[in-house]
Amino acid sequence: MISKKELEQLENLHKEQIDLEERIKALEYKPQQIVTDSVKGSSKHFPYIKHNCIVQGLENDSNYKKRKNIIKKLKKIYNGNKINIDKKILHIEYELKKIEDTEIRQIIRYKYEDNLSWIQIMHRRGDTSEDVARKKLERFLEKIK
Repeated sequence: MISKKELEQLENLHKEQIDLEERIKALEYKPQQIVTDSVKGSSKHFPYIKHNCIVQGLENDSNYKKRKNIIKKLKKIYNGNKINIDKKILHIEYELKKIEDTEIRQIIRYKYEDNLSWIQIMHRRGDTSEDVARKKLERFLEKIK
């Protein structure tokens, strides 16, 4: 039978997945920095007047490559987590088939697969309080220990 620890681990994997998505997006959408510097120069023709010239360019190519490499590694971790989450969901679905109470199965899916809050679950189920589903699940998990 499935344990509360396994269910909570699935919930944490979902949170980690969302965190990785946000980190990848932040790195991908961070524009390459524009670097500015000034140099002294003079005109080509007589009377060779000295003046400052402003030079602009993109950040060092090695920094950009490092960032792309980090994005690549994060995506690899993200995909590994996605596979892990999918395996856990399949395991939970298999274990849920053993539970006869459809209400408990529904609460478990809402809470741990869909990662909904107790208030969202209350609204989905049409309960009068967020404690209704939470207490039912707690009693069920205590009973199967």
